[in-house]
Amino acid sequence: MKLKYIFSILIAGLLVSSCDEEGLDKINPNGFTTSSYYQNAEQLDKATNAVYASLNGGNLYGRMFKYLSACRSDEHASGGPQLEVHNAKVINGTYDNTEYTLTGPWEGWYRLIHRANSVIEFGPMIEDPLLDPDIQAHRIAEARFLRAFAYFYLVVYWGDVPLYTETVKSPEGEKATTPASDIFAFIETELNAIIPDLKQTHDSKDLGRATKDAARLLLARSLMHHGEYGDARTVLLDIYGSYSLTDNFSDNFREETEFNQESIFEIGFSGNDYNWNGDGNGNATAKGHVMFQDVSPTGWRNLVPSDKLINDFERVSNGDAKDDPRLAETVIFKNDTYGPNNEFTLTESDFGWYKYSPMYKLNPGGYYISTINYRNMRYAEVLIKLAECENEVGTPEAAIGYLNEIRNRPSVDMPDYPTTNYPCDSKDQIYRAIMHESLVEFSNELYRAVELARWRKNGKFSALNPEPIGYIADNPTKALLPIPSNETSNNSLID
Repeated sequence: MKLKYIFSILIAGLLVSSCDEEGLDKINPNGFTTSSYYQNAEQLDKATNAVYASLNGGNLYGRMFKYLSACRSDEHASGGPQLEVHNAKVINGTYDNTEYTLTGPWEGWYRLIHRANSVIEFGPMIEDPLLDPDIQAHRIAEARFLRAFAYFYLVVYWGDVPLYTETVKSPEGEKATTPASDIFAFIETELNAIIPDLKQTHDSKDLGRATKDAARLLLARSLMHHGEYGDARTVLLDIYGSYSLTDNFSDNFREETEFNQESIFEIGFSGNDYNWNGDGNGNATAKGHVMFQDVSPTGWRNLVPSDKLINDFERVSNGDAKDDPRLAETVIFKNDTYGPNNEFTLTESDFGWYKYSPMYKLNPGGYYISTINYRNMRYAEVLIKLAECENEVGTPEAAIGYLNEIRNRPSVDMPDYPTTNYPCDSKDQIYRAIMHESLVEFSNELYRAVELARWRKNGKFSALNPEPIGYIADNPTKALLPIPSNETSNNSLID
């Protein structure tokens, strides 16, 4: 059986030095303490796997971070009044810091950070003759990667945030916010430090663990976010050529083609269980996610592809040379057929998300826990980021070349840039092509909000490429989210 994810057996709950809001000074007499737990190789593996397991929780990629990412982007729209109020407020910009769409992901990221800090702090102390020193170093490097991963999303969405680099051991361990510039510096120092300890590839039993190139791509994301395009280009070139695009665009979003030649880092899901409490605590039950149920045209349909996204796909009717075939792999319309033999017809709604949907192989109905992995990092992102970096450093021909590599995927085979509707005679015009290509290539991959945040922060929106989020265009102070009420209420150092 193909290994879907690496944490089938996990620690049930956090160690004693838990950072939950309640009970920081309580000890479970039936549980492990950090001094008694970190004793051997097996315990180090389980502790590291528990960090990965945080990603599966309902507060992160199991559900709520999906909503936060989707509702801060221009590729999603409300599916109607059934969209939960706290999510609707984020998508229309009327939120405050009490919305669960904000508080849930904040808790999820800091829970992951605490677990990672535990591995980083206590893992090096293990003296087990059966523990390979290289594996020990790798596990600690994985925890540092995941901690940097969490801080990247926190700093992009919230700006200044508390920086914890060791486990919190008492209620007095709270921290004030650290400037965003220092958070980015911390992320980049960490990633540069761990790349030598991470493997380039993993065998089948360890698929899903962090690799050198996952750390490099996260490093490039961080560098680009504060405008270090030349340095990011150097990092991306270290990845370039080590992967290849899948011939079929859809192979990046299907269960049978996970961990393919385009995949750099995936968040794995397996099993028919889902924890609606959102905490992501590890246990022996494999987890799925409810992304498809939430957005399915045959399910709740809480979110739908936006008109902007649908209209951005190139069409002959709009004067483009070819209809972009990625549209049919992204959006399903009323009366379209689906299923392994196209035996089903969409009748429930006018349109909805098809990308990351199991509809290619079954008729899931309204309630469906999905086990399709999230491809958080794939090679196409390396290409499009290289295009952006080349455009910034003054080599536009190279930028256009990288964009065309994406368009030349056999199942896509779109005409090369420049095109009639996407001329590339200036830096701004090339940015328009980059923004377009990013939208149609990566929609519903939970990363669009980060792209928008980077372009916004670095002043890349213009008359030709306007800010797409209306409430941020009207009120730029909403470019960053407010620190959630659960943090301001429990942390005396934050107003």
